[in-house]
Amino acid sequence: MSRVLVYFHEKYMAPSGGPSGYLYNLKNYLEDSARVTDGASASTAAGAADSEADPEIVFLNDKEFHSRFSFLAKKAVHRVFSSDGSLSETGKRIESIFYNSEQDGRYALDGFDAVHFHSTADMFSQKKTLENYKGKVILTSHTPKAPHREWIEDMESPEVVMREKALFERTKEFDEYAFSRADYVIFPCQEAEEPYFHTWEEYPKYRNEKKIMYLPTGCPTCVPKKMRAEVREKLGLSDERFVISFVGRHNQVKGYDRLIEVFEKLENVTVVCCGKEGLIPAPKSENWIEIGWTEDPFSYVHASDLFILPNRETYFDLALLETISSGKISLLSRTGGNKLFSGMEAFGIYSFETEEEAVEIIRNVMHEDPSERKKKEERQVHLHQEKYSMKKFCEGYREILRKVCGK
Repeated sequence: MSRVLVYFHEKYMAPSGGPSGYLYNLKNYLEDSARVTDGASASTAAGAADSEADPEIVFLNDKEFHSRFSFLAKKAVHRVFSSDGSLSETGKRIESIFYNSEQDGRYALDGFDAVHFHSTADMFSQKKTLENYKGKVILTSHTPKAPHREWIEDMESPEVVMREKALFERTKEFDEYAFSRADYVIFPCQEAEEPYFHTWEEYPKYRNEKKIMYLPTGCPTCVPKKMRAEVREKLGLSDERFVISFVGRHNQVKGYDRLIEVFEKLENVTVVCCGKEGLIPAPKSENWIEIGWTEDPFSYVHASDLFILPNRETYFDLALLETISSGKISLLSRTGGNKLFSGMEAFGIYSFETEEEAVEIIRNVMHEDPSERKKKEERQVHLHQEKYSMKKFCEGYREILRKVCGK
């Protein structure tokens, strides 16, 4: 029986966005489906095969080994330089990572027929091991732009960006290596690849059409921890008030500034934002509510009348799938993976190009009969069950692994 290693440590899996949430959902679904076997001391096998044709899916769980490459570096980017401008100890550590792979040691991959990486940085960290690895290498990058651009552009201080630019530009090597070395690259849909063409001029050089496979992401049905009335009472909002919800980082890529422009053109609307605040200041208005980072953003989405995803670049947003799973009128920028949902107005999923178009759609939704909105939201629930449930996602993943392992 074939074995596939998911190279992403269990300790970093969490109900959030990106690979953490993606794999958290996958692992939990496999465990809840009772497809569990005892793994070796270095890992936990949470995806025992349904049949001889299905590879066993193993999640990294070695207590002495951590796939922490990108996590440590990205968490510490703002502390790279000391007050005198010299490299701090953290900076020296990160510099050594950039110029030397294998900082966490080589991982024994020979016992697996395939290894699935979920960041280009983690894959680069095993560059030496992969030189002699005979199995298949799979990459899912997850980011809404070329991964190396995130290292620079997501830093909070513009001054730090300038001082660190030369150092962090080297992270492009992670992407160049990973997309070249991978035998297969998985995207959730063809449209999700769009940000890579936009943000990485040399991407076509490292892209190989024959390597690319598509697997639509799935998610479990989301159930709010707090009901609409409870959330609205806490926020001081009446049941009649039209509320728009936003979930995500407060930066330009996520379209936070676009949301502000839309808000300033609307009347009788309250915006509720969940997520870490950034450099873009929130409007000083009693109709703009910042929740901050929360483990329960979905309760706020559920309590709203419309969920907005105004991204400038989009991979394939897990927050949108979670919203669709229980039904909520949604407004998406026509970018990247969002384009997959174009033309789905009958499901209450609307798309926009400009802020003016977004304002017009919101006003139309505000004046729509609530019973019609409810019908559209019910169609979303069925859409999720048919195309984006965890069952569909896992079936698709197993099919891909069978092809990769030659079964």
